[in-house]
Amino acid sequence: MPIDEQNLAPWTRKHDDPRSNLFDQVAKIVYPNSLEELITLCQNRPPDQRFKAAGSHWALSASAISDHTFIETNDPGNVHRAMGRTLTNVIPACITSTYVQHMVDSAQTQKSYLVHVEAGKRIYQLYAELDQKIAIPDPDADNPTLAGIISRDIDHNDGRDVDFSGPWAFSTLGGAGGQTIVGAINTGTHGGDFARAPYAFSGRPVIFNQSPIADSVLAIHLVADGGKHYWIEAVSEAYPQLTDDDKLNAIFRSDQYGGHDNFEIIRDNNMFDAVLVSAGRFGVIYSVILQVVPQYSMLQRRRKIVWQDIKHQIKETKDRNSTLYKDSPSQPPLPDQDPVPTTSAQDNQRFLQIVICLTPHHNFQRNWAGVTKRWNLELPDIPQGRKERVGEPRGFNERIQGFDFTKAGANYPYTPNERQPQMAGDVSFLHRACSNASFVKAVLDKAINEIEEFIQTNGVAVGAGIAAIASTGGAGLLALIPALAILLLILRELLEHFNDDTRLGEVMETIKNRVLEPENPDPLRRAAGVFVWQLIADKIFDSMQSDQDFEAISYAVLDQKNYLDRSCEVNVDSVEVSFDAVDDRLIAFIDALIAFEIAQELNGKAFVGYASLRFMGRSRALLGMQKFETTCAVEVAGLKDVSGSQDLVDYAVKLALNPNINGLLHWGQRNDYKRRDVEFRYGADLITWRAALARITKNGQLDGFSSEFTRRTGLEVV
Repeated sequence: MPIDEQNLAPWTRKHDDPRSNLFDQVAKIVYPNSLEELITLCQNRPPDQRFKAAGSHWALSASAISDHTFIETNDPGNVHRAMGRTLTNVIPACITSTYVQHMVDSAQTQKSYLVHVEAGKRIYQLYAELDQKIAIPDPDADNPTLAGIISRDIDHNDGRDVDFSGPWAFSTLGGAGGQTIVGAINTGTHGGDFARAPYAFSGRPVIFNQSPIADSVLAIHLVADGGKHYWIEAVSEAYPQLTDDDKLNAIFRSDQYGGHDNFEIIRDNNMFDAVLVSAGRFGVIYSVILQVVPQYSMLQRRRKIVWQDIKHQIKETKDRNSTLYKDSPSQPPLPDQDPVPTTSAQDNQRFLQIVICLTPHHNFQRNWAGVTKRWNLELPDIPQGRKERVGEPRGFNERIQGFDFTKAGANYPYTPNERQPQMAGDVSFLHRACSNASFVKAVLDKAINEIEEFIQTNGVAVGAGIAAIASTGGAGLLALIPALAILLLILRELLEHFNDDTRLGEVMETIKNRVLEPENPDPLRRAAGVFVWQLIADKIFDSMQSDQDFEAISYAVLDQKNYLDRSCEVNVDSVEVSFDAVDDRLIAFIDALIAFEIAQELNGKAFVGYASLRFMGRSRALLGMQKFETTCAVEVAGLKDVSGSQDLVDYAVKLALNPNINGLLHWGQRNDYKRRDVEFRYGADLITWRAALARITKNGQLDGFSSEFTRRTGLEVV
């Protein structure tokens, strides 16, 4: 059968402006759904047509943009069949007996399991599958599972743990599960886990730095330009060889996959570490083997504090004695809440995120920050979040080529009960409102009430928001009361005319333009406008980053994406810049962004978005952004509908590229690298990466996966 394709069709990305396509027409889009089709596609590439593989279209960089043909591994239009199978032809069929023995021997301290998946499987599809108990078939079954082989072949009588039926989980994730697994891996996507929790409760747990998602990969199946395909494995003294050469060759050197000379096994760490994060330059990753861990629950704690009070603690990473990194899971409960956690914490804090409100308060001297920490918990019999985030299985789905679940990738983020944080609650108003812009109405209503009460009492009644924004309480604002009265009328008018179907960014642009008037000759009116804007920003930030404690199953905490969002995360620009957490340039970068925002608010512009700091360990990937013992990634994301958001993101990119700042840009977000920038930052690692590319591409002669992005950034043999 011919491979599905479209010619002269539109192509866009998830976070682009929904009013138009990124490209109205691209030359060709193809939808292969098997290894055979990928090989055929790459074997028959016309010399004047280049390819690029795409996943979920969540990337904001140009790394997934092709010069000619786009290879879709999971059609974002949900029409064509995805490459989303969980495979069994290698795991367990080709796993070595020594590796199986290693899994059992290490189960007491670092229990793990293996799963082999095609590139187009989305993260939420896999975490839903992993959370199901694995059926242990009859020992004589033709197609046993890995758990079944362990149960069948390993001695049950020596006290070792041979129950590998799950459920299982990712050890770490990014903040959303909508990406394809390989798309997330190949661009260096990560979470905020700086310490990895132990795999098992029995025995003394071993704690070590948690690397990004890519470091969970043990093997890669790559199809390169020309159609040759490669099985690439990492090697380590810590574990035996994963797969058996003869068994791999028996499968993949068959005529079905191009014959004897069309397949090669490579066990070389330089090659593995190069392909792991490579922005699609080596070819199409067909499948990966991932190491997963026993399912667990998590405790999440968030506190809203002042950025300037904690920023000096970030450098204290070496011994992690700061409470930023080494906090206790046992704390007094929030007012009117039951205490959490309700099950045992496994060990030390594993996660740190600091979300900063770049809009200042307290007379431009302070900025709010939401500090989020997490701990692993023992899994209860009925964990919260499973019903809300995965739901019930609906059987095999032909389009996604995997099991479908009622809630996976199709629901609001998990919301805890306000009084009983160990239980699920109703969907939050904010998350429901992101289906439109209605939550801004509630924010405006709160701001209007505070301003109105302040005016009516002549400054005596000072609400919480006004008290936070003003450096001297209400006393310093008395001179602004006439101007605030005018602004109160404007806010009421805006409130009456908002349409719930209007996007959040468009609503905020309208508010900003009416509130901030830098050309107004009255200095009190200008000052009052800035004050009201900061009050609104304070209310919005509080709705998103207020104090919160809750516990739930791993993926309900790790994946906080709102899959029903139609307003809050569209028409976005975003850059992520990574630093060594102990480097003074990290704090200098944040302070520069705050100063930029102050200046533009005084000139009628403003940033609506967030700056988020997440911390993680070092990655093995040669081009991974996580080059340091503790890496801090600063994500700056803004709504482009608001004039000022794009300006600040542009400034963040320019500042990151300055050699004196020397930030490392995320490959899957806004990435304006030039070749010299990449060479300056990655040095010898880039040389090793290029040598690996030369091996796969016959020293650059096979250039079918070259693109404008890879040529601009120097991801070529050169």
